[in-house]
Amino acid sequence: MEKKERKPRSKETISYMMSRIRGKDTGIEVTLRKELYKRGYRYRNNTSHIFGHPDVSFKSVKVVVFCDSEFWHGYNFEENRSKIHSNLDYWIPKIERNIARDKEVNEHLKREGYTVLRFWGKEITDNLDDVVDKIIEEVEKKKALERLKSNRKELTTLGYLERDGKYLMLLRNKKKHDENANKYIGVGGHLEEGESPLQCFKREVLEETGLHINKASYKGYVDFSKIGRDNIERMYLFTSSDFDGEMVECNEGTLEWVDKTKLDELPLWEGDRVFLPLLDSDEGTFHVTLIYDESDNLIETIGPSYEYPKKKTKKKKQKKTRG
Repeated sequence: MEKKERKPRSKETISYMMSRIRGKDTGIEVTLRKELYKRGYRYRNNTSHIFGHPDVSFKSVKVVVFCDSEFWHGYNFEENRSKIHSNLDYWIPKIERNIARDKEVNEHLKREGYTVLRFWGKEITDNLDDVVDKIIEEVEKKKALERLKSNRKELTTLGYLERDGKYLMLLRNKKKHDENANKYIGVGGHLEEGESPLQCFKREVLEETGLHINKASYKGYVDFSKIGRDNIERMYLFTSSDFDGEMVECNEGTLEWVDKTKLDELPLWEGDRVFLPLLDSDEGTFHVTLIYDESDNLIETIGPSYEYPKKKTKKKKQKKTRG
C-alpha cells in the first residue's frame, strides 16, 4: 500500500486550531480543582494578581500550582521534538519559548517567596490522588510555618565584619553547653528590651571583639524552625567593612579572619552555607527559612525570596469644584 505524503497545514488551518485551544479551565485543571474542593481546600484559579497567572493558587501561604500539557510545555522535549513532522519552523520555536517562559515564571515566583508546583497532564490524569496529596502537604506545611511565625519570636542578630576579602569568624570553643560548640559563626546575639537589630549588632560586636561599627549594611533575615519547638528564631543579618578600634580576645571563642573563598571548608551550620553566599548578592534584602530536625540536621530550605522596592503610584489630582 502506497504511503500517503503528509502535507503541511496551512496558516489558516493552524490559526483555527490554535483558536480552539483553551488557555485556561482545561480538562486537567478542572479535574484537579474539583478534587481539591472535594477535600475541603479553597483556592484561586487563573488569578492575574500573581505573576505567571498560576492555574491554582493559595495566596495566603504562597503556594501555586501549574497544570502543564505535555505538548505545549515540552515534556522530554529533547527526545520528543523529533516526533514533530510538520511546520517545524513554527512548533519547535513556540514550544522552546514556552519552556523558557516556564523557567522564568518559576524563578520570579521563587524570588517572591512562592512554592511552585508543576504537574504534567498525565500525572494529574493517572495519579490524581498523589498529585493532590503533594499539594496539600505543601499547603499544610506553609500553614504550620505561618502559625509558628505568629507566635512570639526569638530575635537575634548575626554579622560579618569584612576586610581584604575576609570575614571575621568566631570559633565557639570556650563556653560550656554551647549549642554552637566547635562551629564557626559570625558575631551577634539576642536583642535586648527596646533595642533595634542594628543597635544589637553594634553592641554585640563591641562586646565580643572590641571593635566599633561605623556603618553596617542590612542584608535580610533568616527564620530558624526546629521540629518540636513551638516558636521561631528570627536572625537579622548584617555586614560591615567600616569599623575601627583594637580587637580584643573574646570570652565565647576564638576570633579569626577567614578568606571568604575558604568558608566552605570550615565546620559550619548547614544553614549558614545557604545564606553566606547571599551576603554578596545584589538582589536586595532576602528572606530564608531553614527547618532543622531534632538532631540539628537541616531538612528543608525555603527561599531565598527577596524584597523589592515598591513602585510609587502617582496620586490623582482632585478636581477643584466651585463653591
